[in-house]
Amino acid sequence: MTYLIAEHFESLVGQSISISTASGQEAWQVLSVARQKPHALRKDPPFTVNFAAPPNNDQQQGTRAGIVASGEPIEFFAVPVGASNTEVSYEAVFN
Repeated sequence: MTYLIAEHFESLVGQSISISTASGQEAWQVLSVARQKPHALRKDPPFTVNFAAPPNNDQQQGTRAGIVASGEPIEFFAVPVGASNTEVSYEAVFN
């Protein structure tokens, strides 16, 4: 498992990553990355990533496991922050 930094996701903005779910794999699009103010508890600046999941997503918060295009596995905690007929919006904070 890789220690995730903002650059991992910044290079993926506009692309999808494959997320494991109880019903199989889902494609989550990386919408944006926002860097936060640095603090002493993390060796690099904290950041937030916003995702768009399919509209039939389970809409549950929790740890998500996925695979980025390079084949590298990742894991993060995501919280649903909105839903529409076309997508479920999630936010992951790396603090």
